[in-house]
Amino acid sequence: MVPSHTLQFGQQKLRTALKHASHCEAQLGYGFILHARRRGRRSVLGVITPSGESLALTPRLLSGLARRPLWLFGTARVALESGETIRLPRDGDVGNTPLTTVLMHVEGLHQYAPGAQRVVEVEATVIANALIQPLVVLTTDRPVSWPL
Repeated sequence: MVPSHTLQFGQQKLRTALKHASHCEAQLGYGFILHARRRGRRSVLGVITPSGESLALTPRLLSGLARRPLWLFGTARVALESGETIRLPRDGDVGNTPLTTVLMHVEGLHQYAPGAQRVVEVEATVIANALIQPLVVLTTDRPVSWPL
């Protein structure tokens, strides 16, 4: 269970990011908050949707984002890939098993190279146990496989 103040804070961050991204040519109209949440005694990655739904991030949910434009905080292109799951399920279906990590590829402009508009690429592992601040990820619209 995610505390209600966490949901409200996440929704506010998301609304603000969507408002600031409204002028973006990518037409970003949907997003989610990527944050750390508890699953029993373990930390896993979770998402908060614009409607306030909070759920654990799973490989199946992540696959719904495939081939979609994703923007970190509405400013840098990003791609997310499944990382480690909380445990391997007995039935072998890892699609619904919560993720403890995701691999994030960020593509952005180097802000300290005046006029150069040089592209900088960063690859990082987002780890539930180490994620202090939530990440805002924006896209064009809600994936069909995602809840409202």
